[in-house]
Amino acid sequence: MVFSYTLLLVKKHLAMSFDVDEKNLSQWLNWHGRSEGKLIRSHLALSTGEALGVSTHTAIIWAVVCELIHSASLLHDDVCDSDEIRRGKVSVWKNFGIPAAICTGDYLIAESFRKITEIEQGWHQNILLGLLSGTVKEIVFGQSVDVNSNFLGLGWEEYTKLATAKTSPLICLPIIGMFKCAELEEPYYINLRKLTDDLGLAYQIVNDLENILINESNEIPTDIKFERVNALIVCLKEISSEKEINFLKKNKSELKQYLLSSNIAGDLILKIDNILQSIKNSIHLMPVVIRPIIFSLSEEIKKRSHQFAHAN
Repeated sequence: MVFSYTLLLVKKHLAMSFDVDEKNLSQWLNWHGRSEGKLIRSHLALSTGEALGVSTHTAIIWAVVCELIHSASLLHDDVCDSDEIRRGKVSVWKNFGIPAAICTGDYLIAESFRKITEIEQGWHQNILLGLLSGTVKEIVFGQSVDVNSNFLGLGWEEYTKLATAKTSPLICLPIIGMFKCAELEEPYYINLRKLTDDLGLAYQIVNDLENILINESNEIPTDIKFERVNALIVCLKEISSEKEINFLKKNKSELKQYLLSSNIAGDLILKIDNILQSIKNSIHLMPVVIRPIIFSLSEEIKKRSHQFAHAN
């Protein structure tokens, strides 16, 4: 009941952050914020904060900050990746133009930094401000590598580094912020980052599977259409000749059909299972009260990945 109430407060704070006087920005924010998503980062921040005895007010504001920066990253990612759909509706850039999406994302980044000033404990402000700044830089570094990567040019090791850099920072952020406010010892930060790197990799592989395998129409999946890095394609490259790769690159419908009919997805599901098993084996390195939070996130990833198990 308490957790439901704090999550409700997070939603109220987010609504206030999305409420602006400028009519154009207001329209873009309303369009983007109409589907709020699963609020995974809020759940992580609130659960971790509560488990570690961090101030409820700090945890609520930090949850809002994490949602704002995540929301900004989605807007900018959609522009970089030419994604036309976000959470079941037309993306901001597609509906209002690229400048609108960039401006909206920039506003949310600025708002996330401003929101930290609402935290009552000054030393919490200082810790979380530095953490947020560092994470934003990480996100930019990861995205800069992604947009310059050849979708048929990466090996598995390179893909792993890229997928981790793209996804891990925003999974780690809500949890490590509460770790630092609770003044946990340094080894916990290192172990947490290793676990969230693994979670980030597994999460990205699942997203890649969903992009290509969940395709209700006959259209070419966006990762193939726009030649974006995808785990399925990386694995295909490693078992195909250069001649075959060149043919598939020129014939994207055949590439899609090959990926749908091959067992590459099954191999990736096994990779995900191995990653999640590694997390399970290392979860004892986390504080006892945090372990259920990590376990729950792992189970959600496993559930999403195994929706493809029977089809392969």
